[in-house]
Parts: sequence; C-alpha cells; structure tokens
Amino acid sequence: MKEKKVLMVRVVLILVCLAIFVTCFWAMNQTYDPLARYPYATEENRETILQHLDSEDIEYIISNQIRPEEFLEFIDEPGFDVRYCRLYTIAKQTQDESNAYIVNFVNRYRSHFSMSTLETLLQHYSYLDLTTFYENELASHENLALISDPSSPLIVLNDSTSVYKYVPDHLTSIQGVSLKEEAAQAFQNMEEAYRSMIGQDQSLSLEKGYIPYDQIFTEYTSWNALNAQYCDEVFLPAGQNEFQLGYTVALTGYNDWVRQCLEKETIYRQNQYDEILETYDETMIQKITWLEDNAYRYGFVIRYPQGKEEQTGQLYNPFVLRYVGQENAKTMRESDRVMEEMKLEELE
Repeated sequence: MKEKKVLMVRVVLILVCLAIFVTCFWAMNQTYDPLARYPYATEENRETILQHLDSEDIEYIISNQIRPEEFLEFIDEPGFDVRYCRLYTIAKQTQDESNAYIVNFVNRYRSHFSMSTLETLLQHYSYLDLTTFYENELASHENLALISDPSSPLIVLNDSTSVYKYVPDHLTSIQGVSLKEEAAQAFQNMEEAYRSMIGQDQSLSLEKGYIPYDQIFTEYTSWNALNAQYCDEVFLPAGQNEFQLGYTVALTGYNDWVRQCLEKETIYRQNQYDEILETYDETMIQKITWLEDNAYRYGFVIRYPQGKEEQTGQLYNPFVLRYVGQENAKTMRESDRVMEEMKLEELE
C-alpha cells in the first residue's frame, strides 16, 4: 500500500513538472523575438521584416550579416528572394531601373552571373542586351561565353566567346574610321614612322576600324554568301568579331584579301597564300613586309599571322592589326606567339 502511494506521488510530480514545462515553453514562445540576434532591427523596420521574411530568411540575413538597406527597398516586389538581395543592390547601383524590373531580371538570369561579374557586365551592356543575349544567342549557341569586361585591349574573341552588342567608349576618328583613343594614337605614330622610312608619298591607309554589331552582321552575311563553308575562317560573326572592340584595324587590301581567300580553294585547304601575294605590286609587298617587321614597335601585332592558323582559327591576313600595347607586342614577337597562346599573367 505504501509503495502504491509513493508511485502515485511520483506520477503526480512528473505530471506537475510536465505541466510547468509546457506552460513555460508556451510563455517563452509567446515572447520569443525572431530578430533578437539581428543587430540591425529597429522599431521602424521590425514589422516589415517579420511580415515578409520567414524563419529561414531571417536566419539567412543574420548569418550573412545582411543590413536592412540591402533588401528593404526590394522586399515588397513580387518574386523577391532575400538570397539575391545583394545582386539586386549591385544591379540597381550600377544601372538604374525599376525595382520590379531588377528583381525579375536577377531572378531569371542569376545562373549566368555572380556578384563579382554582375557589376562589370552592367557597366558594359544594357539590361535589354543581356536579356536578348541570354534568351536568343544562348538558345542557338549554348556554349557561347559572354565576355564580362570587353573593354580590355587583351580580349580574345572566337567562335566560343562574344561581346554581343557592346559599344566601346572613348572612340576617336582617324582616316574616317573609329578607334579607341590609345590605338588611334599608336597607329598615327606608326604611320608617321612608315612615311619617314619609306617615303612621304606613302601611307598606311585604313580600310576598317571599329565596326558596330549590325554592320558586322551585314558584312558577315555578304561574305557567307560567297563561301558559307569557310566564311568563319576569314570573318567571324557579329558579337564574336574583334572589329567590335575598337582595337583592331584593317589596312587597304583587306577586303580584296578576304575575297580571294574565299574564292581560292587551295588557300583554305593548304594555307598557301602565294596565289594572292602574286597579285600585289611591289609597293604593297613592301608595306606587308614593313608591318611584319615593325608593327610591334608601336604596340600592334599581325592578328592572324601565317603559320598560326591552327591557333587563331583564322586564315593568314597581313592587313589585320591588333593593338595590344608596346610591351605586349614585343613579348609576343620575341616568343613567336599569338594572343591565343599567351597567358594572362604574361601580358600587361
């Protein structure tokens, strides 16, 4: 009998303790502050944060030390995701648009950029251009990589890279074509040197400089009609063509060279260019030779030299020069390498 009483007392004590625990837990839960560990909560923003963010979101802003000013501006927008708030902020600060537009843009295309590349992209491309590139260009060329910073004179374009509709800044006019200022000045210096060495009645006449996307598209269509199979070996499509960068020039003779390359089957099959060179007079051959020997002194390289077709993916063209700066041009000449063979750390 005594043992039963002891057992009953124990059961009652357990039930009382359990009731006390449940009551305390309920009371604590009623007074628990989800933002207690968030040092940036204020009376002004507390209600808004609790209204829009669930417990996982709150834990995210706490663990990542995200300040209210990084997300409150966008918190009311449909589709807002606190995990992308810093991307929203970067986009807004770099290229202003409505908050709704930015949230939708980031949410839709976030797999194509990171926090480190988004700012650079928006410094060089519009939202519209990025949208059409992601929607249209990648649909037909899924392995095509958009260059985030196309302003560098060391950018290499080919069939797997693109600057889409990028338009370089700081362009200046020289001989009726546009070039980046530093490239134009270097070309002017080179032409003056050429005249002083060869003769004042001689010149390095430019046929092409910077070419905008739409014009390259038109030219590519024309060359493609002449020889669709090998067109990409002499003139790359819009977005992938280095004439869009403002650092590439083509001297007089370029169009004729491209046309002959596309018309003569032995050229693109055997890389034999004598048939074309034989059509030029002594003055033109002298110019080609001078450029091969001296262009590097002024920061230019023959962009598609003979013997490097496999590396560049392009046929030899003595009339295409690319400005890379004097030190880089010297390094490439001394090592007999083209841009595709250079490591970034070797270039200045």
